[in-house]
Amino acid sequence: MSVGFEKCLPDFLVERDSYPEIKRSNLVMESTTIEFIVAGEGNLCLSGSNHDLCPGSLFSYKVGQHHKISSSPIKPMIKYFMVLAHSPVIEIESKTIKENCSFQNIRDHNEIVELFELILGNTNSGTVHSTSIYNLLAHTIILKISELAPSALEKQVRACDTYNRIHQYLRKNYFRIKTINQLADELNIDPAYLYRIFRRFHNDSPYRFLIRLKMGHDASLLLSSRRLVKDIAFELGFENPFHFSRTFKSVYGVSPENF
Repeated sequence: MSVGFEKCLPDFLVERDSYPEIKRSNLVMESTTIEFIVAGEGNLCLSGSNHDLCPGSLFSYKVGQHHKISSSPIKPMIKYFMVLAHSPVIEIESKTIKENCSFQNIRDHNEIVELFELILGNTNSGTVHSTSIYNLLAHTIILKISELAPSALEKQVRACDTYNRIHQYLRKNYFRIKTINQLADELNIDPAYLYRIFRRFHNDSPYRFLIRLKMGHDASLLLSSRRLVKDIAFELGFENPFHFSRTFKSVYGVSPENF
């Protein structure tokens, strides 16, 4: 095991597909790196998924797992890291790391900071029991992460809250929102995550739902006013009336004029 504390420079950037395997007595050990952000901001791309990093962000990666870590130039990150080498037969550590450390944000993380500091304080003490102490402390960190990790029910509640926020925002602002990237930007949610959460609780994709809201508004205007189709299209953010007509027909089965 190795552990450290790092103050990132504003141009900090690490991108790699792997790192060297760790061997002990000709046995290839399971190797996992855990990183924990205590200050600043940054970004993480882990196996194709992007995550914003902030105080409390905790993530892990293994040998052969692509990862890209960058720091904000305005708010450089300060972080702890720990490389764990363990035998595949040690199930407690392996299972806990896999289930709780891929990526998560921990709200109350003071105890984890204290444990990292205790490890660093004992690493170079040179006493008879120093190695055993910091190995036990590392084990305690893994268990503490498991304890602080959101439960399945908490994750479900948070996901549902996020969906409701997306749904309500769309209903209030559909007339001016043009793309899902714009929606994600305004809600400060990763577009891929927004898509997954919406599909989890809704039959349609977020874009399809947005189009249905726009076309429902258009249908009401067509029935209740004598306005030109092109004027209604422009009001709902369609710069091309022909695109608007095709979209309307895909929802209602007829053109706006025939409707």
